Amino acid sequence: MTDLAGFSDSYAEARKKFVDAARRAGAKLASYQHPDQRGPGGEALYLDVSVLGPGDASKVFIVGSGTHGIEGYPGSAAQRAWLRGRPRLPKDTAVVFLHAHNPWGFAHKTRVTEENVDLNRNFIDFSRPLPKNRGYEDLHPAIAIRDWNEEAIAGVFAGLDAYRGKVGEKAFSDAFNGGQYTREDGIFYGGTRPQWSNDAFRAAVETHVGRARKVAFMDLHTGIGPWCEHIYLCFHPEGSPARERARAWWGERAVNLQGVTHKKLATYNGTIIGAVTEMLPSAEVTCVVVVFGTRPRHEMQRASMAQRWMRFEGPRDPVLAAKVRREYEAAFYPAEPEWRRAVLAQSQEFIDRGVAGVGGS
Repeated sequence: MTDLAGFSDSYAEARKKFVDAARRAGAKLASYQHPDQRGPGGEALYLDVSVLGPGDASKVFIVGSGTHGIEGYPGSAAQRAWLRGRPRLPKDTAVVFLHAHNPWGFAHKTRVTEENVDLNRNFIDFSRPLPKNRGYEDLHPAIAIRDWNEEAIAGVFAGLDAYRGKVGEKAFSDAFNGGQYTREDGIFYGGTRPQWSNDAFRAAVETHVGRARKVAFMDLHTGIGPWCEHIYLCFHPEGSPARERARAWWGERAVNLQGVTHKKLATYNGTIIGAVTEMLPSAEVTCVVVVFGTRPRHEMQRASMAQRWMRFEGPRDPVLAAKVRREYEAAFYPAEPEWRRAVLAQSQEFIDRGVAGVGGS
């Protein structure tokens, strides 16, 4: 029976379990404290870093959790479980775990930051004009509903379906998911400035990975994908050495979109994996996203819109907001033991594969 004790009910609990596991494994620890924000219980918020292996290793495997706040709970449990296995590392190789990229969202059990920013759309160059998403402008009036009830939600999906039928699946995904920078009360909002979590992540990577010559980065998420399975997303171009490394290390499914529930993936702006590649121009960098599948695409779209409604409309009806929150949390952090056992079993394998890949000759 898989030990499910690594899963937590709060950010503070998850952080303690992660830090304890890192210490017992002999990892070095560093923490970046949010200067302004606190958790719902008044607790301090941190991006925590554990480094297992030589601090000057030329080969580094990074595994991150909590880019989308609430999705960090299973990622944290996976990181803890791997550390508790007391793994042996290849020569000149380090494993860096970044725990809670977005600690405010983690603590408050939402995907966004304190400013309603999707951190995974925030890694853009803010000295340049903000990316435009005209498609989202078309969708926002339908998405930003005031009342949360089945009739209103059905109306939203009717509008989304009509728009998809008009522009096609790819343009729809770009509009809905790609990231937008104009509607601060919308979904997948990338913000107008770097978030604290953006700056902290960059500082951590520069400090703990900046001297490495061979780097792999795996970012852990939940949502899209079959129940009790994980999917890979690899955005390196077809035929590139980085894409071929991902295929060699994690198999064909790392690059063939097996299990992905989106008919067409969006072209995403401001992703954290894109930032890692840009930050390490002298290193050989391989990036993949791993998503633990939870609910069908329609339900995940509903959850994305529920997050917006809870933040901007929910205070008018706390009883309804509490009900919506329970549904929202179940979409991104399922409580079913079978799902949690699958997260632990599968994550140990693909983390091991990443270590072997980046640590190989």
